[in-house]
Amino acid sequence: MAKILIAGCGDLGSGLATELVAQGHMVTGIRRTKNDFPNGVMGITGDLVEISDDTLPDADVVFLIMTPNGRNEEAYRTAYFDTAQVLIRRYKDIAKQPKVFFVSSTSVYGQSQGEWIDENTPAQPTSATANILLETEQSLAAAFSSVAVRCSGIYGSGRYRLLETVLSGKDWEANSWTNRIHRDDVVSALVLLANCALSKKAIPAHVIVTDQTPVSMWEVKLWLATCLEAKVAVSGGEGFVPTSGKRIQGQYLLSQGWRLQYPSYVPGYHELLREFKALR
Repeated sequence: MAKILIAGCGDLGSGLATELVAQGHMVTGIRRTKNDFPNGVMGITGDLVEISDDTLPDADVVFLIMTPNGRNEEAYRTAYFDTAQVLIRRYKDIAKQPKVFFVSSTSVYGQSQGEWIDENTPAQPTSATANILLETEQSLAAAFSSVAVRCSGIYGSGRYRLLETVLSGKDWEANSWTNRIHRDDVVSALVLLANCALSKKAIPAHVIVTDQTPVSMWEVKLWLATCLEAKVAVSGGEGFVPTSGKRIQGQYLLSQGWRLQYPSYVPGYHELLREFKALR
């Protein structure tokens, strides 16, 4: 039985915690608000940057899974970099450091000319928010044996933004490549990484979590528009070929036996569409 801390026990963190408790581990979860934690989890409610160091338990593995309150530089720094400094202060100088996993984003790859991206591709952030994610990754790597878990666009239960965009009838932006991963597949990837760490397996400094199926955004929107009987809101003459974006694949998780429940957007969004239509 291992001691595992999940700093950020929201949707992803709760899914991860549930699986790790089922495996017999001692799991502590922290969330900023609310005190509903999965069964078997020792819960701490409070802002991580305001929690005293002695409140944070000893841990063999730590997951940092934060969600910013906005999509601007200040919100990202507060959610990611500042919380990472708390973990560094608490665990950096102890005799037995934990393995630290930081759930980051493939936005650190700023390439946007249709390039193929994998775990050997250097990060080249081009936005302020992506720069903060990379800065957080580097800060943790300087203090610990850490892994940046770079997720592509996460979708799944309760995440309706793209469906609402298609229904809105607003003109679609120029076509681009998009990369996606279902929430349940992110959870299974994090569980696998925890088990790899506890088994003392070598893990790369950067691991990509994506469904391995890059696709044109217009293809996704056309499929969703058909399913929702919505307007196809294409007014420009750019053509169907994507003019920007990147195509992302990762090898490490597959090499460790990871199997996707949703290997493309089609099965994943079928389930989400049923949920969405039931609420309308």
